[in-house]
Amino acid sequence: MLMKGFESYFSFIKREGRENLLNYLQNTDYFKAPASTQYHLSKEGGLLEHSLNVAEVMFDVANILPGEEISDESIAIVALFHDLGKATYFNKPNYVENILKSGKRSDAKPFETNKDRLNIPHEVASIHILGQFIDLTEDETFAILYHNGLYTPLGNGVRGNETRLYLLLHFADMFASRFVEI
Repeated sequence: MLMKGFESYFSFIKREGRENLLNYLQNTDYFKAPASTQYHLSKEGGLLEHSLNVAEVMFDVANILPGEEISDESIAIVALFHDLGKATYFNKPNYVENILKSGKRSDAKPFETNKDRLNIPHEVASIHILGQFIDLTEDETFAILYHNGLYTPLGNGVRGNETRLYLLLHFADMFASRFVEI
């Protein structure tokens, strides 16, 4: 079911390099990684499910927004891949199972951030990975970089520079994680 949703949204992406991106995704944990350590969709496949939820909200809201239209391709790119940096980066998963001293996985916090991976913000990693396969527009890059708004140290850069695509992604990301995925 999730793969059909992914294929549907991915079909909006027509840029050169899309097949290489898809091949890369199939050879990483993008389709199986959790979305977080203990909050929204902290389970196998959570990252993909979250990305699809964000895409659904973005497309629904974009259809009722007045003013300049945002391209389906841009929506699909930023929705599907705003958190791509939470998947494997430099051959290291972002999240690993949180195994307690008892040898069992924690129920309260089933995953933890991989201590063997350098602390590069997932927003930066997302842009870096995508940029190896497809060309991003300035607006797409901006939306992905700042999609967490003022919730991260990067967030101050968005203040007063909001774009329609950024606002749509930020809203959809927050809405999906706070209301859809509870």
